[in-house]
Amino acid sequence: MPGAMLAMAVGLGACEMSQAQVQIYGHLTPMTDWVSVSGRQVPASAPRPTQAPAGAINVPEMTGTRMLSSISYFGMRGKEDLGDGYAAIWQIETPVSIDGKATGSIGGRNSNVGLKGPFGTAFLGNWDTPYQWSTLSVGSPVRNPYTGDLSTLLSNPGFNVPNTTTQSGRVNNAADATFNRRQGNSLQYWTPEWYGLQMRFSYSLSNGSATTPAGSISPQVFGAGLEYVNGPLRVRYAYEMHKDYFGLAWLGAPASANPSNVGSRARGSRDDGHKVLVVFTYANTKWVAGWDRLTYRTDDGTSGNLNHYRRDAVYAMVQHFFGGGGHSVWLGGGYAMNGSCSRVGGAVCSTADLGATQMNLGYRYDFSKRTDVYLAYYQVINRAWGSYGFSPRPNFSATNGGAAPPGAHYRGIGFGIEHTF
Repeated sequence: MPGAMLAMAVGLGACEMSQAQVQIYGHLTPMTDWVSVSGRQVPASAPRPTQAPAGAINVPEMTGTRMLSSISYFGMRGKEDLGDGYAAIWQIETPVSIDGKATGSIGGRNSNVGLKGPFGTAFLGNWDTPYQWSTLSVGSPVRNPYTGDLSTLLSNPGFNVPNTTTQSGRVNNAADATFNRRQGNSLQYWTPEWYGLQMRFSYSLSNGSATTPAGSISPQVFGAGLEYVNGPLRVRYAYEMHKDYFGLAWLGAPASANPSNVGSRARGSRDDGHKVLVVFTYANTKWVAGWDRLTYRTDDGTSGNLNHYRRDAVYAMVQHFFGGGGHSVWLGGGYAMNGSCSRVGGAVCSTADLGATQMNLGYRYDFSKRTDVYLAYYQVINRAWGSYGFSPRPNFSATNGGAAPPGAHYRGIGFGIEHTF
């Protein structure tokens, strides 16, 4: 009898879920890798953005193995038919800690509630900005971005800034300079697709102004994305603007460039990024090319402080799929340029040796459309004052506040499995 009651309850629950059109989904992608860090920084020859003290610093040699949950997550999504082509939609997505380490809260990933209809899709919640969306799923050889993919250099200015972040507003740390972000307090609107064209817009509310020593600020994020798909060709463009996030304060600027610090004369900021991604698939080969430009500006009244930094980066990858067998190999590489900078009052500012190069190559075997395994090698070679690195970066505990000093060379070999349900 209890078994029959349980079966009845499950049946009723399934019926109710079917009527509500609820879907349970997830992506599990644990990986383990071996990483090494080495290199050497040279003394500064000119004033430049840097997070290192004066004089030469030897980057400590470090090697080790790690296990990571990577971007593993579990979610539920659903919709309610409202008639006339309209529907209420919702999604709750949560990180999953396969490696046993602490993970984020329920709804810590893409989560929303909104409406969908002939007008397009509109919702409120915590969601990838169009800038992050522009390279998700289409630009990488595997679905796990921790294998040194294009997000290592694109969307990231270096300077030990995190490669990606999830936040609802300005948090007064290096993540404020990150452009790959999942943004809370967001409103998004996606247009219907029209002859292969679709646009996305996002706006993250400031939730009120904040008082700083130099005055009141109102941090906000605006983003827009455009996609064009025509057969084997996919082109995406994205723009993102951060108002009063003061990302420049984390790119080697002195403490007075941070408006939260006593004595700061930084009154406002505008950071923006432009990105273009082109994906072309011909026969069994996928070609990817990407470019982005990040610009950081601060209205600062302190003479000599950094008030502008701009840099460009490019990335290219080719992935070949061997027909019928589930095997593929890839080779990719990126180049972050040194950029340009200026200081309040016109003081000398050098960006020599702030860039980096990256490379990644690997092999993937697809057991099915849902399950694959891969083996990858990836590296980031910083110039003397560059501070790029793959994500997540090894911890340096007491060294330079837990981050690698400029000039570090990163190398890693990783193995992982991916399963989507």
